[in-house]
Formats: sequence, structure tokens, C-alpha cells
Amino acid sequence: MLFTGSTELNIDAKGRLSVPSRYRSQLTENDNTDADQKGQPKQKQVWITLPWTDGSIRLYTEQMFTELASQWTDSLTLNEDQAKLRRIIFGSAERIEADSAGRIRVPQEHLDQAEIGSAVAVVGAGSWLEIRDQQQWRDERRRLAGELPGLIERTRSSE
Repeated sequence: MLFTGSTELNIDAKGRLSVPSRYRSQLTENDNTDADQKGQPKQKQVWITLPWTDGSIRLYTEQMFTELASQWTDSLTLNEDQAKLRRIIFGSAERIEADSAGRIRVPQEHLDQAEIGSAVAVVGAGSWLEIRDQQQWRDERRRLAGELPGLIERTRSSE
């Protein structure tokens, strides 16, 4: 799954964000499925929210979050930094089920931590989505466009 583009939205008075249909439609039958009372598969959209260090909230499908998390090596002998990183990542992540209209209730704690109000941009970032403050995203897009050549060069040299 590859999330691209961005959409400007508002978080409603009940704290709900409608995940844009352009992203929801990318979910396959294998993503976030469950069974109904008769045992028949039904689509159930489950997301993981995670506040990030850049003032955004990352939004992963449960399947992608699980896949990425499984790439970490478990050990009884993690060093202190590894243990702290796991604690903050998994301790901050929240599992959110979308309602039938595709809305999720973004944890207020995450919005507060990221300093995001009700006007947001949902931004495709490849394997995940990002929830960002709408005006900050507009400003960042302009700024990043000018930094693109340098970003490309720095990321190539770090590979």
C-alpha cells in the first residue's frame, strides 16, 4: 500500500477525523479484517496513531504497524536506549477502530502533544499517513520544495 497526496480536513466537535476515502479505498480485504456474527469476513478499518517528534501524528494501518513492529528483534538483553525506544513507541501508540463512516477519534493527548488544532492536513507518507496542522503543512510544503535537491542528496549519501 502506498499513501500519496494530501487532503485538508477538520476534526469535528466530537474529536472525529474522517480518514479520506482516497486512502480508505486502498485497504485490501486482507487489511484489518474481522468476522461478523455469522463468521463471514467483513471490512473493519483499524488504525494505529502515534505522535511523532516533528509535530505530526503518524497513522498506520494495523497491518502495517504490526509488520513494521515485527522487524524489530526481541531480546531479553536490550540495551537501555533500545528499551526506552520500544517503551515510548509502543506505550504511545493507540489502536483506533474506524466507525462505519470511516471516522476515527484521534486521541486528544496526541493532538495536544503535536499541537494540532481542528484544521488538519492528512498527508500520504508512503507506508503511513500523517496528521498535521493544516497551516504548518502549507508552510512546510513550500519550504520543503526548495530543500528537495539537498534532501535527495543527503538521503542518497546515507544509504
